[in-house]
Amino acid sequence: MRILLVLVVALGASLDAAAQAQQPLPSEPGPEFGRPRQCSRDYVRSVETLVTALEKLRTAGPEAVGRLCTLVEMGRAWLGGELPEDVRRELRGLLGVDVDLKRITEQCRAGQGGIEQELAGTLRQLRAELVRCDDTI
Repeated sequence: MRILLVLVVALGASLDAAAQAQQPLPSEPGPEFGRPRQCSRDYVRSVETLVTALEKLRTAGPEAVGRLCTLVEMGRAWLGGELPEDVRRELRGLLGVDVDLKRITEQCRAGQGGIEQELAGTLRQLRAELVRCDDTI
């Protein structure tokens, strides 16, 4: 039971964090405004690889997120709807965020459509980048 509780809490914390605006990692280069990237063969291959991976994720993503949301809902039902207040307080101290199972469940379902839109937008940008590179070669 403790393992399931930890999994549900970790999943909830990750979904809660994913629902907030994501900042680029410090190791990622920032956008270079006004200076398009060089279209080297390696760069074009990396963009093509990313397009392929995102297309696979786009096809499998909604079903996977749906299963994840169902798992969260089942965990919430199994726990009786909400975590006891003392457990929530302990988790808040441990994780630094409040673990509200109702809110996590709602955000998971709401996030399903957002993931599809974000993937479609990213794919459009990557394909436009491939067209730009194709025009410059």
